[in-house]
Amino acid sequence: MTPAVKLEPSWLASLALHALLLAAMLLLPRPHPFKVPAEVAVPIELVPPAPEPAKVPSPSQPEAPVAPPSDEAATSPEPEVSASQGPAMIKARSFYAAKVLADPRSRGGRQALATFAPDERAVQICNIEAMEQIHRWKAELRPDLVTPYATRDLKIEGGSIRAEGGAFRAGRRWYGVTFNCEVAGGAVAAFEFSVGEEIPEAMWAEYNLAADDPAD
Repeated sequence: MTPAVKLEPSWLASLALHALLLAAMLLLPRPHPFKVPAEVAVPIELVPPAPEPAKVPSPSQPEAPVAPPSDEAATSPEPEVSASQGPAMIKARSFYAAKVLADPRSRGGRQALATFAPDERAVQICNIEAMEQIHRWKAELRPDLVTPYATRDLKIEGGSIRAEGGAFRAGRRWYGVTFNCEVAGGAVAAFEFSVGEEIPEAMWAEYNLAADDPAD
């Protein structure tokens, strides 16, 4: 007959403790895997390169001979160009395109700009400046796209860009915009703009304007 094994009280306590630990481990919830959040991109959209911009024409015909002044011409003052002949322009005192592009989330935009020709790069920088200036001028307008050549060709001379027939999209609507932009050293040095009327949807196809991006 095999003698009975006598368990000491300390062994019984150790077995009970291990049993409790095993039960607790089985009842614990399993940890969820950690996911690295995706990089959030700044909403900067670069418009397609514009058609060949219109350069400021230089006079090709010789000047007409100046007639001798008459008594009537001597007494008549020269006509003055009135500011009312064009839209009233808002002149910016601060510039924001460089700050937007310096944001780490704008890395893709900076990389794309580096591949553009100097004139096209300047146009894109002015587009970003236009969106920021319009939003700061009227907070309810949040432009997400600027087409500076919607109704007229751009005029580019050195670092000076004039968009006389631009358009910007905000809240799935399009509005006219005119702006003058000076770029020096890859940054905006001067900017003025004027926001026009909303462009009717019936005219969007004519100007190649869309409510949404193709990716949407």
